[in-house]
Amino acid sequence: MAQRILIISPAWLGDIIMSQSLLKTLKQRDPGCSIIMYAPRYAQDIIARMPEVDAFIENPFAHGALQLTKRYAEGHKLKTLGAPGASGTPSAPGEQGTPGAPGFDCAYILPNSLKSALVPFFAGIKERIGLKGESRYLLINRMRRDKKKFPRMVERYVALAYVDDPKVTDAQSLPEFEYPKLTTYKPSPELRARLGLTGSRPLIALGCGANYGPAKLWPVEYFAQASATLIREGYGILALGSAKDQATVAQIKAALTQLESAPDELMPYFYDIAGQTNLTEALDLVGSCAGAICNDSGLMHTVAAAGVPQVCLFGSTSTGYTPPLSKRAICLESTQPCHPCFERTCNLGTYQCLKELTPERATTALLGLLQGGKA
Repeated sequence: MAQRILIISPAWLGDIIMSQSLLKTLKQRDPGCSIIMYAPRYAQDIIARMPEVDAFIENPFAHGALQLTKRYAEGHKLKTLGAPGASGTPSAPGEQGTPGAPGFDCAYILPNSLKSALVPFFAGIKERIGLKGESRYLLINRMRRDKKKFPRMVERYVALAYVDDPKVTDAQSLPEFEYPKLTTYKPSPELRARLGLTGSRPLIALGCGANYGPAKLWPVEYFAQASATLIREGYGILALGSAKDQATVAQIKAALTQLESAPDELMPYFYDIAGQTNLTEALDLVGSCAGAICNDSGLMHTVAAAGVPQVCLFGSTSTGYTPPLSKRAICLESTQPCHPCFERTCNLGTYQCLKELTPERATTALLGLLQGGKA
């Protein structure tokens, strides 16, 4: 009988996208299985672009919140809704609906925290699979204790599909797996008109934000200089992101106007749409772009899953842990002795790890990709 699998999703967009490699692996091993994602509401529309997902249940808990009593009630709700004759079913990935459970055979708990394992435990799901985390031996009963042997996060996720396989002991013995691939659609004329995208130039997306912190943020003047070079090469610049990124994009625009060589000739080809799209509109726009330059962020992973060539910038973080899962990406990574520190802000106050990744290096690498070079 095909399994019914509950996936306790990570909280961050990039991690959610990387988890699709696990979903693909589970579907390959059991094509008839049903995969239900238990994930934050904001990610529902992106998860709907994952063909492997059969249904969606909203995770109502804020990132970091324990709320033990509410988690117990949430687990009990999943258990009772899964009982024979109970009402309520999960919603389709892209639809609203009454959360429910079809009776789960197992749960994969992808975050490392103790609290993330509480709901499937309280729901009475017999097989609860995850990595060794915060003293959760009782909550996880099929555990991988060797996560350090799988350096990349995506490898750790996929390794959970082989939790009982004695032949899978490290990244080298992990069977090949597919990278994430999100379904994209051509942006509608109405969307392009609303955003003022009336030009005919091929677009380069700027992923200039990162919720993690300043140690992931390439300097705004670097984004401006890279934008100027690419505009002169015949491209348009699409600066997108959430409302949180609007101030950063405004600073890039201001820096672009201060460049000495004819800023008036550059600005018509710089499109500021930060905060003006939802996640799936942004995905479709990114999918229509010729290329991208991105900080290490959720948007970087979105670009990778859309199959778009990109240059990725790694300051405090490392390509050894969360690289873009794409063969069409070039990563520029710090060579500073303190790298990678994984800090949100620079302990030295210099952010030299980002400053050494010059605009010239980024544009040369991207233009090489776009002109037929290999990543």
